[in-house]
Amino acid sequence: IPFSTGVIGQQLDLSNFELGIPVAVSQLSDSSIHDVSKGILTTDLVEKSHSISFEVDGKTVTLTGIAKGSGMIRPDMATMLSFVFTDIGASQQELQDCLSLSVDQSFNRITVDGDTSTNDACTLSATNQSGVQLRDCLKDFQIALNEMTKTLAHMIVRDGEGATKFVEIRTSGLDTDEDCLKVAYTVAHSPLVKTALFASDANWGRILAAVGRSKVNGLVIENINIYLNNLPIITAGELDKQYTEEAGSVEMSKSEIVIRIEMGKSSSSESVWTTDLSYDYVKINAEYRT
Repeated sequence: IPFSTGVIGQQLDLSNFELGIPVAVSQLSDSSIHDVSKGILTTDLVEKSHSISFEVDGKTVTLTGIAKGSGMIRPDMATMLSFVFTDIGASQQELQDCLSLSVDQSFNRITVDGDTSTNDACTLSATNQSGVQLRDCLKDFQIALNEMTKTLAHMIVRDGEGATKFVEIRTSGLDTDEDCLKVAYTVAHSPLVKTALFASDANWGRILAAVGRSKVNGLVIENINIYLNNLPIITAGELDKQYTEEAGSVEMSKSEIVIRIEMGKSSSSESVWTTDLSYDYVKINAEYRT
């Protein structure tokens, strides 16, 4: 029940649980993870699963994760589910510490539409079957878990409702990482930026305007440089002298785009992953209950 999703405010039919749980228990298997990943999907178009292994003193530690999510996706996870399993030995607190770090650089850095949901969950479960304890390989385990959750998070964005573009907003140079994150979210949530991405329209003014209205301190127009992938479009707050509309359109037409925004010399930086906003997104959500 805690992991249920559906129409907001609509009561769950508990008979589905009463009838379904015995059936699910009777079908338990160590090879049914793909059935589980399929069973949790809603508006998703594809299943999302990933597995990673690493060695510790000749013993193999494995992590396997599944996820669902496509719309109503933004930081604090939103309407998404993710379940990660590992055969390492660990205490509840050790697992929670690792998961909190991992989620913060993955699921809490994605946004499809800027809309949050009333339900989300991410769990990490350990079976202690590998013969390896977490305290003996904490660094390697954290690296693997970070890769796992980031891969699943990116799968959610790529499967975003109606999405045609996978976009990273990479910001740097302000006083704090938090300020860089605010700018990245402002750009990622801008309907004008997102629709320009869908149209492959190199409307750089929309990106610069979104940066400018971010509620952060220390933003100076002369310090701002913006790139589409490796193409400079804004240099020192003005249109780059070598920029052409044709070159910008080429970059905007790609299915994967990095919008890099430099705002100073500080070492602070953040990244947010998002999508464009398409006709299909409107259609999917307009027809959700029909």
